Amino acid sequence: MPNPALEAAYATIPELVEYHERTERIGELHRTVPPADAPEIAAQKIVNEALEEYLRTGVMPADVEARATEAYTAALGAHALRSAVGSLYADSVHGQTLEFLRQVNAPAILADLGVQLADLLTEARKRTEALGAVRTADEALTAGGKVAEAYTALRALLPTLRDIRSGQWDTLRLGQLTGPSSPYQRAKDSGFGDVQGINDDTPRGQFTAMQNQRYTLDHLVWLAQMNGTAYVPESVEDVLVAQEAYETRHSVSDAPLVKDLSPLAVPTPPAPTPKPRPVHGRKPAPADIVLNIN
Repeated sequence: MPNPALEAAYATIPELVEYHERTERIGELHRTVPPADAPEIAAQKIVNEALEEYLRTGVMPADVEARATEAYTAALGAHALRSAVGSLYADSVHGQTLEFLRQVNAPAILADLGVQLADLLTEARKRTEALGAVRTADEALTAGGKVAEAYTALRALLPTLRDIRSGQWDTLRLGQLTGPSSPYQRAKDSGFGDVQGINDDTPRGQFTAMQNQRYTLDHLVWLAQMNGTAYVPESVEDVLVAQEAYETRHSVSDAPLVKDLSPLAVPTPPAPTPKPRPVHGRKPAPADIVLNIN
């Protein structure tokens, strides 16, 4: 089933608009251009008919070759047209081109979904004050008046919110692996793809609603009263970064302190003042010794 929010976003992308217009024309052509035999088959049919007539009557039609040539020539154009149309149609229904165009234009698609979300919440804010604390149909019927009107109007906005969120995840999935433990699936299940600045004060019930993509009237009212923090993320990575920032908000780095390894400046002490050497009795040198031999 088409997603109205996503289709509206696609309608803002010229390449996608042109693709769909082209695909529609190809489909119409494929329905109206009749099937056509290959030229060889068309000529062979004439020849086969002539042979059957000869076997039945013993007379070969004199114009069999001329008619076979005419059939061959006539089939050339018709068969070429039908083949070309068939090839175009096969490419158009295969979907690879459309998938590529959506992936290339994913940022613009997500941006438009973000605009739709902002417009939706602006409309919701017009009704939240009148709604007050009412959240159920029974409460709205009991209250009546403007409360019941606000409840009805806000309930009518819920499908649009669901379409926007569904379109958001369909677009973020483009070009991504989608296994149970893939980054895409982790981001989708994280609860961080709906509002910015999730913190310890975020109501648990609202966080669970975002994790499970189960959007109620109470969640819509809560979003409308958040005053600008509801958003459409630009990428899977943005969602995972927001989740990591929240989950590591109380962590302390285990990295050791950085030591200053720059050379220490060691002062050079002043040279000591030389002291005078003590003078003792001088010993006689060998040359001063006189030997007395009697």
